[in-house]
Amino acid sequence: MKQPKLILVLTDGLRPEAITPTVMPTLHALTESYTSAAEARTIRPSVTVAALASLATGVAPETHRLVLPGLEFLPRLTRLRPVARELARHDIPADVVTTELPLGVLPLAWALTQAAGARRLLPVGRRPLDTALAANRVLNENDTGLLFVYLPACDEAGHAHGWMSPAYFRAASELDAALTTLATRVGEALLLVVSDHGGGGVIRTEHHHPHPTNERIPFVLAGPGVAREHRLLGPVSLLDVSATVLWWFGVPVPTCYDGRPLLEAFAPALSPMAVAAW
Repeated sequence: MKQPKLILVLTDGLRPEAITPTVMPTLHALTESYTSAAEARTIRPSVTVAALASLATGVAPETHRLVLPGLEFLPRLTRLRPVARELARHDIPADVVTTELPLGVLPLAWALTQAAGARRLLPVGRRPLDTALAANRVLNENDTGLLFVYLPACDEAGHAHGWMSPAYFRAASELDAALTTLATRVGEALLLVVSDHGGGGVIRTEHHHPHPTNERIPFVLAGPGVAREHRLLGPVSLLDVSATVLWWFGVPVPTCYDGRPLLEAFAPALSPMAVAAW
């Protein structure tokens, strides 16, 4: 059986309101054609480091307490059950592709990637499209399992020019061009697009304050076994992503995880192994 593939794209700082046919036609089409969430929320505090830690470990910041970057991540990760390590126990590799990272950040990023259980970290390109093309090359490898793709263009534009500004919409459009490349894989891989936070709720160029606009995020799921033209009307949390990823690969979800597999996003007759073998 071929190795099943799941592409988890974190669109840093993308607000659901930006997903329109004009600004983001590809993501909007996926939203309409497959499964999306009407009310998806991130964790508190609504900051990238805390959200990444929750995605990696399946638990809320109250448990992982990783809200600021630093070396204290390493010992804490070893006491948790990161998604990538759970997958590795079942011989399913996890790779990370990001935009280029500053040289000073790279050693720490690599150490954290290893501690979380990922196989490799590939920082490629300054534009979202360059990073997506690199991700596509990884997907061409037969043994790819989970591929995490990090695209920060909207967050960078939001901090520099304000959320929902003309520059922000240009960044969202560039992001959509990158997603167009990855969307070509939905016939063979599960594609899950989510954000870590919104922005501009209290301060136009920030997102860390408790506010619905900062905490509401897009959630789009497309690919084999996903329900078509389906809207998740109940509450969906960023914490549900980790549990859903493990379930889709047929890996037991640790009882310590705070989220749940979003089974209602998939065709009801399909088990995790049936979905993976699609």
